[in-house]
Formats: sequence, structure tokens, C-alpha cells
Amino acid sequence: MRALLTSIISFFTLILGAQTLHFHQLTVKDGLPHNSIITLAQDKKGDIWVATHGGLMIYDGKTFHKLPDNELPDKRVDRMNCAPDGTMWVQCFERHQQASRYDTLTHHFVTYNVSDLDEAQQQQAVQPLNRTFADPRSSRTWTIEKRQLVQTDTLKAGSAFTYTGQTALDAGLKDEIFYSLLLDRQGILWAGSANNGLFFAETHLSHYHRLACQPSPLVRATCMDSKGTLWIAIGDKQLLTLPKGANVTTTITYPMTDSVEGRRLRAIIEDGKGRIWLGGHDGLYVKEASAATFNKVDMGNGIQTHVFGLCEDKSNQLWIGSDRGLHLLKLDEQPLRAQLVDSTVTSISKIAADKDRLWLATENGLYCRVDGKITPWYQQAAHAIVIDARGQIWVGTDNGLLRVTEHGVEHVNSAADGHIVKDLLCWRDFLWCSYEQGLCCMNIYTGQSTELHTEHNEYLDGSACIDVRTGTLYFGGTEGIDCLQADNLDEQLRSGRPQLWLDELEEVLLQQQEQQAKPEEKTGTPWWVFALIGLAVLILAAVVVLIVRKSKKEVPQPSKEEKTPAEPSPFVVKATAIVNAHMSDTEFTAEQLAQEMAMSRTKMFLLMKKETGKAAMEFVRDIRLEYAADQLKKGAQVTEIASACGFSDPSSFRRSFVRKFGINPSQFRSL
Repeated sequence: MRALLTSIISFFTLILGAQTLHFHQLTVKDGLPHNSIITLAQDKKGDIWVATHGGLMIYDGKTFHKLPDNELPDKRVDRMNCAPDGTMWVQCFERHQQASRYDTLTHHFVTYNVSDLDEAQQQQAVQPLNRTFADPRSSRTWTIEKRQLVQTDTLKAGSAFTYTGQTALDAGLKDEIFYSLLLDRQGILWAGSANNGLFFAETHLSHYHRLACQPSPLVRATCMDSKGTLWIAIGDKQLLTLPKGANVTTTITYPMTDSVEGRRLRAIIEDGKGRIWLGGHDGLYVKEASAATFNKVDMGNGIQTHVFGLCEDKSNQLWIGSDRGLHLLKLDEQPLRAQLVDSTVTSISKIAADKDRLWLATENGLYCRVDGKITPWYQQAAHAIVIDARGQIWVGTDNGLLRVTEHGVEHVNSAADGHIVKDLLCWRDFLWCSYEQGLCCMNIYTGQSTELHTEHNEYLDGSACIDVRTGTLYFGGTEGIDCLQADNLDEQLRSGRPQLWLDELEEVLLQQQEQQAKPEEKTGTPWWVFALIGLAVLILAAVVVLIVRKSKKEVPQPSKEEKTPAEPSPFVVKATAIVNAHMSDTEFTAEQLAQEMAMSRTKMFLLMKKETGKAAMEFVRDIRLEYAADQLKKGAQVTEIASACGFSDPSSFRRSFVRKFGINPSQFRSL
């Protein structure tokens, strides 16, 4: 699908208000059998299914491929959907009592009577037509109304407009009548027209956008729960939720006067049981996963307590930082009751749990709690703490970024130097810092720091959160929430080399360490002196050999048996089996390989280099390419092999294949 994308427009463009999309056109000249498009769908691989009045096609981003629609009850398909298990179902005009399933192994359709399917299969096979799609990254929606394409911005009243007349022409549309609509997983909007083929437009003008929160743009705290719901503390009196995939205005409001009495919420977290915890100036509140409202939690002695920081550790305990000190609440016990365990450190704003240690950030400094004893670690204000995937502890201060060492802290040069760090997030091998009116991103392995600017938003303490499933970062401030699709920025943020993956970076670092470990060459006797000495030794050795051969009969030596190839180590055998089990998984990573090998990523990488001489993902790619070569010899199609081997698109598969074998897949198959 990446082949469809035009160049990405400016890196940080603020998306506010409705903007006209720019569409591209595909017609019979590009391979469509007919220019009248009936319905659209997307399959599990990401390819677009296009039902036309001339038959059913698949578009892979470059070419239209014919499907065996002669096996269907009618060539005119008007309903298609991809079931959760990846199965594609289609239904035809005036044949809705039947449903046809596409078999990806045989590449044929199998037709069933809907009445013969069980209830679960019927729910997968029979789906209503969807002509309305909402952009999950902004407040825009698109719909087909009266056969016309309508765009709306839910944040702005009266912003709806229809792509007709000059508006349609300016957007690149050569038709005003549309039957079908699809917003795919890559953020491309597809519109099937009545007479002029298929149109598509890239909806994401940037990796960055802003949620304009209502009724106030001031965001005090955020949290992304396990269901994908974004919790937002707005101003001093509002708590809103934004369900996954919903528009910004589709929120649930929890009135402070009913279930939550207090004002000025400062912390929101979800525990391992799906409960939502709130900390604010009126204490601690909890909402059970199945409950509709929050309940206040006893903090002891009936004393008013301001809660600023919340953290759940691996022992199923909730640590609470307040103006009175450090509190502990055991999540498995009933009733839920917090106990004050230490009052020597007060006004604790952030807490992080690291193995058997607890780190506390306060206005008076950074503290470490081990075995019930609190030790000062840094004597100036600390605002944020985060622990990265390597176990390193990072601290945000009034003057930039610090890293915790065994004996204290050390300053880390970054774009945040001289700024008050408001919050920290860690995503993969990047550390993100928010400060006043800017953000910076630092590679924790190389130390490279990139400064990112946003417009007119002053970030607040503790207002950042992350959706780890999508790599979306949320930074709250005085003008709403700034959202970054960090996963998509990965290549642009890496140090100097595009598409530098973590396992390759580790290989570079190891090579640098090996070079540093080698003793330096000493200056002294010129090299040519050693060369002459070596030559003289060789001549003397040759003379000795000739003398020995003349004085003794040569005894024939028994021929050595050919060495059998060494058996692969248990490590390689296990790693190979894991890769084979994930052969078609396009999202398989080195982290997942290490996890299934039951070892840390660093240990897995070192063993991989020792046993195979390859980086982790190089090892994975080689296994997949060897499998691809074997399938090519059996006559399989290139597009099928690319998907079966876990490559995201055929072009990347071809490039990798050429790098390994020196020829492209088609040439290899013809050998």
C-alpha cells in the first residue's frame, strides 16, 4: 500500500478545521474492468477489494488482479467484508440469501446458503453496508449522502461540505456521484464513483495533530487504558473519556459533583484488573472495571489529602504520593484502604517502581526507597521519572534531563537542556520529553537528540501518556492534547541512517566496542623491517623442508575423512523453529524473538552474533528468503510468497531477495 502514498507533506503541520483532500484517480486504463464502482473492502493483507459492474478485482497498490467471480451466484457484488479471522465474505445483487467465502489456499469462492451457516458465521458473512467513516487521528468524518461525498469536522459547527462543483474539481474528483466509501488501515480514503472509476486520497497530512478538548482546552492529566479509551482531566472540573475510534465529541462526562467530589485531578492510571484510579486535591477515587461511577478511597484518619502521583508495582500494590507523604494500598485486599507508610518525604508528584526499588520525584529532589528506607538521590526539584526498556532511569528536572547512576545522577545532553521537563515517555528505543512549548526525542542507544516544536501549546506536569499498541503519544497542555504517531516517525528519528533498526544499531555499537577493546598499535620499528624478517624465515623454512624430504622417505599420510557439517546449536535450532512459526507475521520483531527465546534482547543478540554471525532480524530475513527460494522452485507466485514470508509488500521482498541471491524472484524461478 505504501506505493500509493504521495510524498508526506510537512512534518509538523497543525491540523485544525476541515481541509479539502486531494484525490488521485484509477480507471479502466489502470486495469479496472469497469468505471462504475459498487462497493469496496480491505482484506487482512491490506489489499483493496473493488466490486465493479464488470467484475470483482483486488488492488495491491500497483496492479489490479482478477478474482474468479464466475464462481459467484452473480458477478455483480454489492456487499463485502473482512471477518475478524481474515476471511473475506461477499454477497451479490438480489442473492442476499447466499454468502460466498474466498479460500486463500485454493483461491476459489465457496458459496453457502446463509440459513445453513451457524450464528457466528452469519455474523461474519452478513454485514450492513458502511458509508460513514471517522478519522481516528482527527475530528473529521466522511460519508456518502444521497450518492454524494460529504466531509465534516465534528469540532466545528457548520463545517460540513459536499464535494461538488468546483470543490470536487479542486480536489481532483471527476465525478460527483459515489456509491461506496472506505477508510483503510493506512489512512487512505477510497471513493468508488458511478462513472469515473476509483478515487483515493491520503487523509493524514502529518504525523502530528491536536485534539481540541471541550469545554476547556486545559488538560491536567491523561491516561490510555487497556481498551483503547483515552481518559482526560479537563480544566479543574471535568473528567472525559474518548473511546477507541470515536470522534473527539463522542465522550462520557463524569460530573465532579456526583461520583467525583474533588477538583484539579493530577493523576489517572489503570491497574492490572482494569480499574481506573484518580488522584486529585480531594483524595483518591477508584472505578471498578464493570462500574459506572467512582468511589472515594479511605486515606486514613479522615484528613484531607492531596494526591499527586500513582504507580502500581509488580507485587500488585498501589503506591500513592501525596502532600502528606507516601501511601501504600494493597490491590488484592478488601476493603480498599490506603496506609501512610512514610511521611519524611512529602509532596510526591511522580512515582516509578524498579524491581525492588521505588523512585520518588518531589519539588525537593529525587529519592529512592529500598527495604522501607528512603535515601536522597538528587537535591533539586524533580518533575518526571521514566524507566526505559533497558532498565535505565531518566529524570526530568528544572534544567533538562538526568540519568540515574549507582551513586547519583548524571546530566544528559539533549534538546531539553535549559528547560523545565514537564513529563517523560519511553517508546521503543526513544525517550520523549515535553517542556514548555516544545518536545524533544532522544535515542537512548546513540544519545542523538531531535528537537520538535509545536504551536501555541504549553505542556503541563504529568499530562502525557502513550498508547503502546499503536505507538501514539499524547501530551496535554493549555491548548488541548498534541498527538504524535511515534511509530510512523521511527525512520526519521533514527541517527543519521534511514531505516536503521535496533538490532543493526546494536551490531554497530558492538563493533565499536570491539575496536575500542583492541590494543593500540605501538609506534617504533618500521613495518618493512618485520616484512624482511618474515621473508627470511619463510626461505629458511623452505630450505629445511627440502633437506628433510631428501634425507627421509616420505611416508604416505592416510587421507582424512571429510568433515561433516557441524550440527546447529540448540540456540539456533530453537530460534529457527520460532521464526518458522512466525513465517507470515509481518509484525514479528527482535523483541518478540527474544521473549519467546526466554532471554533478554541483549543476551539474545549477543548469542545470535556468536552462533550465526548475523544480527537478529538478518537471521529472520535469511530464513524467510530461503523459504521463499524453495517456494519459487515449486512454481509459487511472487505476490503470494511475499505475504507468506512476512514481507509487508512485494517490492520490499524483491529488494531483499536481490540482495541475497543477486537476481530477482522471477529470474530465480526461471532457472
